[in-house]
Amino acid sequence: MSEMNSMNSVEPMSSMEPVPAWKKGKQEVMTQQFLLFMGAALGFGILYTFCMYQNPNGITYPVMIVGVYGVLFWMLKRLSIEWKRGSWFLASAAVLLGIAACRTADSLLIMMIKTAEFLLAVIFVMHQFYDDREWSIGKYLSSMAVYLCCVIAAAVYPFFQGKEFFRKANLKKYKTVSKVALGLAAALPILLAAGMLLGQADAVFGAIVVHWLEKILNVWTILIMIVMTAFGTFGVYCLICGACMDQISGEEKMVRTHEPVTAVTCMSAIALLYLFFCGIQVIYLFLGKGSLPEGVTYSSYARQGFFQLLFVAVMNLVMVLMNLKFFRKSRLLNGVLTVICGCTYVMIASAAYRMILYVREYHLTYLRVLVLWFLLLLACLMAGVVILIYKNRFPLFSWCLVLISVFFVGFSFMRPERVIAEYNVNHVKEWSDSDFQYMTQVLSADAVPVVFKALEDDAVLERFYSGGKKEFLVEYYDWAVSRNYQVRSSDFRTWNLSFEKAEQSFRNEGMGI
Repeated sequence: MSEMNSMNSVEPMSSMEPVPAWKKGKQEVMTQQFLLFMGAALGFGILYTFCMYQNPNGITYPVMIVGVYGVLFWMLKRLSIEWKRGSWFLASAAVLLGIAACRTADSLLIMMIKTAEFLLAVIFVMHQFYDDREWSIGKYLSSMAVYLCCVIAAAVYPFFQGKEFFRKANLKKYKTVSKVALGLAAALPILLAAGMLLGQADAVFGAIVVHWLEKILNVWTILIMIVMTAFGTFGVYCLICGACMDQISGEEKMVRTHEPVTAVTCMSAIALLYLFFCGIQVIYLFLGKGSLPEGVTYSSYARQGFFQLLFVAVMNLVMVLMNLKFFRKSRLLNGVLTVICGCTYVMIASAAYRMILYVREYHLTYLRVLVLWFLLLLACLMAGVVILIYKNRFPLFSWCLVLISVFFVGFSFMRPERVIAEYNVNHVKEWSDSDFQYMTQVLSADAVPVVFKALEDDAVLERFYSGGKKEFLVEYYDWAVSRNYQVRSSDFRTWNLSFEKAEQSFRNEGMGI
């Protein structure tokens, strides 16, 4: 009897065993259909390697972006998660950025595009899994941090899920898969033999075959491709696994409980300082009236301080949001915050005006374009903050996300280095040695066609380059094109619009490429 009692006491404990994290929620579906999910992820991993191997910004980059969202869409459908309306915007922005990447040779822009692609993918998955309509910016940023930790933690889940799947699966169902694998293995030697024969029959086809065999039949190449395939496979799989962990609370805690008296007092003092400062900006900078300190000219007065103003403008945005988050509603507080927002617009205008005057004197650079672009973006973002002051349920994060996405897509298609070159070429008579070096040794291939417009006048090159035109073309080509771009007919993946236009410009100058 005692033995039976002990056995009965054990059974409830075994039935109450905690469910492993890799089986909770929708991850149970991924475990049950592991072969399908991992197969889709592996397909993307292979596509990722094909598109991105030694090819940071070729024509296949947007293909990879379409591939990742296609796989995510398929996985979401298998998990019975409906595609939300806002997800189309995120996916479209990502594809447009992918197209922009193969139109430019600007390495900084490409890095920013890839960062934006990653953030868009993270926001896309979170938007699909959670009701984020009323999340604040702080809630979204903290949730992104939690989600990324979950994605990293989920890196081992495919192994547990695969082990569980094959332990329970009836492998007879997958005889077709094994037969397909056997067929591919049998086809490999035939493909190699036929490829060699066809390569001898056609010179162009043969060059392509030799090129790819030299690349693929290399130990380091194989290792790199395996690592890239694994990265793409586990990356897209864990993006979904991390969201399935459901570690983010959908509701945001109400923390707007503090008395507004302290905030009103503090913000009023700051607002008075800002009003005094803005008055000086209007009188001295915009209207040009009043007397400046001795030894200070209007041009030097206008050029100094735009970075400090930019910092204060961003600080004001954060201050207003903190007040709206932690202090209770108050008409007086709303009025003071509105005054601060108005002063912020004056500061943005002052910073933009100072930068424009600086550009007129010293021409455009990448940093100056970024500052002007950001000031325009900041002015639009502040409009959402003003709306939030009076309409507390206004979706500020969505407002910011849409604005930043639209602005950055426009910035990417604009190709800032080409804009810089076009502006500076219009002021070629004012160039110094540093301007010429910046145009020909700093800017990428995006600027090459525009630079050659300036060099149509031989006197321009003679002013800044002691050698002949042929020597300059060789040096310029090495800097702008050949060190970054080695496209050949045998590797269509690396085709890039900017590099192609640059090469055409060099051909038009009589350089044999």
